[in-house]
Amino acid sequence: MIFRESGNLVYPSREEFQTLGEVMQDLRSIDSVSKLGNLSKAVNRLVPHEFSGCGIFSIRKCQIAVGHSNYGEEFCNLYTSQGFVTDPAIQLLQTTPFHLTSSEDSPDIAVPREILSLKLDFGIRSCFSVGVRGVNGLCTYFVFSNFAPSLLPKLRTFMEILAPHLHLTYLRSSGNETMPSAPTAALTPREEEIMRWVSEGKTNWEISVILKVSLSTVRTHLRNVCEKLGGVENRWNAAAQWQWSTAGILVEPPAKERRKQKPAIEKPLQ
Repeated sequence: MIFRESGNLVYPSREEFQTLGEVMQDLRSIDSVSKLGNLSKAVNRLVPHEFSGCGIFSIRKCQIAVGHSNYGEEFCNLYTSQGFVTDPAIQLLQTTPFHLTSSEDSPDIAVPREILSLKLDFGIRSCFSVGVRGVNGLCTYFVFSNFAPSLLPKLRTFMEILAPHLHLTYLRSSGNETMPSAPTAALTPREEEIMRWVSEGKTNWEISVILKVSLSTVRTHLRNVCEKLGGVENRWNAAAQWQWSTAGILVEPPAKERRKQKPAIEKPLQ
């Protein structure tokens, strides 16, 4: 199977990253189910679209529950009862270990013709879905439709960056018990500095130039950050966890868990 071609995506421009930062901040203000509609409005600033939906997918039960949607009740019922199992993002959540999956990750997975026809019957011309793996097999799911086809590469790029924030937003809004906790090991001042630059959209090379350190040093710090944040998969997951923790949204872990952690010690830079 061919999958995970996100490395070929174009890195956002400085202006796009500024908008991404504003969208991330908007997402942190969504704190209830009644506000989940604002999630679509936030993404709409980056890629205009007509329809959107979000929900929870259980890998163990193979069930999906919709938290918010403007697709229409009849289509939602058809999708949650039978259509979701054909979605590539859902299939990849079930068959791969990746934290983030999308409907564009594997060209080997073809959506059945009857599902495509059903979508057209409901006026759905373009569609892109994203799945984010949570703990205990409980995942979040986001879908956007009727955007300009030429914007699909941008939407896919933006979702690589935004999906971890969308995941945390949904869990917080729905009061889900699987909401991640704040890191049990404090980041060092250098790690905090690197995460600030990552959150502003700087590449590893740019950060190495700014801090006057080697590229390998930046990579080492990022690996350490990912471990301290619970073994997250990549820089964007780390950025989301770090931003939400810094904003005081993620809860502190139990005291006995914190005592198990050794205090962070900054190693001298090479």
